[in-house]
Amino acid sequence: MELKDVKTITFPEPSLAEWKEAVEVTLKGKSMDQLKTDTYEGITLDPLYTETANSRAKKPELPGFFPFTRGTSPMGYHENPWLVVQPVSGITAKEANEKMLAAFKRGQNVAAYPARLLAEGVRFENLIEDIPLKDVPVFMDLKGGQKRFLAQFKAAGKSDNAQMTGVLAEDPIAQWLIVGQLPEDMDDYFAEWLKTIEEYEKVGQNLKTVLIDTAVYHNGGANAVQEIAYGLSVAVHYLLEGQKQGLPIATFAEKIVFSFAVDSNYFMTIAKLRAARRLWACLAEAFETAPNHFKMSIHAVTSELTETLYDEHVNILRTTNQAFAAAIGGIDYLQIHPFNHASGGTDDFAERIARNTHLILKEETNITTVVDPAGGSWYVEQLTDELAEKAWNKFLEIDEAGGIIPLIKQGTLQKEIARVFQERSQKAAYIKESMIGTNVYPNPADRIMKAPAKDGHKTYIKVEKAIEIMPMNLERISVQFERIRMRSERHKATNGASPKIGLINLKDIKSHKPRADFIKGLTAAGGIETLESAGCQTIGEAVEYVASTNLAIYCVCGSDADYSEFAAVVIREIKKRFPHIHIYCAGKQQKEQEITLSEAGVKNFIHVKTNAIAMVEKLLHELGVK
Repeated sequence: MELKDVKTITFPEPSLAEWKEAVEVTLKGKSMDQLKTDTYEGITLDPLYTETANSRAKKPELPGFFPFTRGTSPMGYHENPWLVVQPVSGITAKEANEKMLAAFKRGQNVAAYPARLLAEGVRFENLIEDIPLKDVPVFMDLKGGQKRFLAQFKAAGKSDNAQMTGVLAEDPIAQWLIVGQLPEDMDDYFAEWLKTIEEYEKVGQNLKTVLIDTAVYHNGGANAVQEIAYGLSVAVHYLLEGQKQGLPIATFAEKIVFSFAVDSNYFMTIAKLRAARRLWACLAEAFETAPNHFKMSIHAVTSELTETLYDEHVNILRTTNQAFAAAIGGIDYLQIHPFNHASGGTDDFAERIARNTHLILKEETNITTVVDPAGGSWYVEQLTDELAEKAWNKFLEIDEAGGIIPLIKQGTLQKEIARVFQERSQKAAYIKESMIGTNVYPNPADRIMKAPAKDGHKTYIKVEKAIEIMPMNLERISVQFERIRMRSERHKATNGASPKIGLINLKDIKSHKPRADFIKGLTAAGGIETLESAGCQTIGEAVEYVASTNLAIYCVCGSDADYSEFAAVVIREIKKRFPHIHIYCAGKQQKEQEITLSEAGVKNFIHVKTNAIAMVEKLLHELGVK
């Protein structure tokens, strides 16, 4: 065959049947259903997506056109690059202002500050000194302080003689969920709030002043369906309240910005942003308004739910992945939490890394050169369709039940989110979902004696004549591991040594290493150290190891063959010599073998289906760690 012939050769396109046959061979006769994955949203992910299975393949959408699934701009980031929203803070207005001016030289293009500064008495006009508001937009989630801070924004606008652009907004409903209170007179509250919104027209006609903070639901544990449906329901409630006050739907809708949390579920995050844009645009018809007024403005912020306190540099990987998904999904504003955000503080280095992540994504990934990078992906398109359908059905359920407020009053919304959070926590506890540095591959060198105080969810909303409601529980998934680990660290500080267990390794390293590594990882997640024996070839070596280490708990590690051969004899002899110690066994065994080993003296078996939290707490209790 000549070279010219080689150039014309093409590989035959495999059929779906051939692919399935090849997969079944790999699975060695097991069902292909094992390759399917169920999500928290109730969506089953298939192992393969094809063009014929995708509904959107036959009715393509275009970027910048209704229903805006693929973005609100025909040119994507070419026309409107996302804005870098990295709030800076400081003890004084001068310090915060200097940090912001420095950030502008390093890629920041929005004047963003936490509302906490204004609540502590810092004047906004001092924060924006030397910042040209004619050219630079602002971004502040005012967290219930919109009316309280209005005078400062008016004064700053007059002194700069410029109409502000950007976001000066709040979401009262989200703030009520945080404090656990609703106003008795809802009509009166919204009438006053909407008057304040109108006053902000004097600060800047193009300001976004209404925030739909769906990140609150996410950080409480909500899945993507809930986050979209609750967000749409809140937005509709605000629109209806605006209608009561005579505000035009078209102009009021353009004042709204949605804030979505983006987490490490990469493709679900992309689909969530696309589905939300589509559904919001479709709501224009219900209000008999042109869809162009319902182009969703999106602020994306990295997830607090998935942040970890230990091995905090892993958070850099998490937030980068989350930010990348947000950029592909299509956003207007992006906020990346510094890697030490979970500790309640920050520093210049962490802030620089977070800000530079924007620059790397913009300049080194070519993501800004492609309009809607996810468009045409059969997987993403179908996931978007399924998510949009489920979120729309959930939205209709809420609407039929009377809207979002009754759902919150009854505690139904809070309980629904709590159930998903519990499911997430359980999966982490059973290590079905990995949190690097926390429940898998923990770094024993990390030391955090006390959980940090954190006011990241502090609100400045004032509710007079309030009705008490169930507050939203905002807690990170990793907290359940961190509490146990800090308990072990306090024990070490008090007693001079970490809690320890011993590993009785059987036979050669090939036999015992896999299970020994598993036990070491599980116990390290709770701050428990392990002392390993060399491979014990005889009963005498195992007994000698126990005698020399004199610990309260041991775990036998070996292969199934080793357990069948002589584990029972070893355990029986150890228990005979040291009846007070507790012996566990690594790995799940067949029923008969479990009975044999249990009769020999094994207290319990630790394996991949073990609840790591419950097991570590049990070990600490047996070790006398209070």
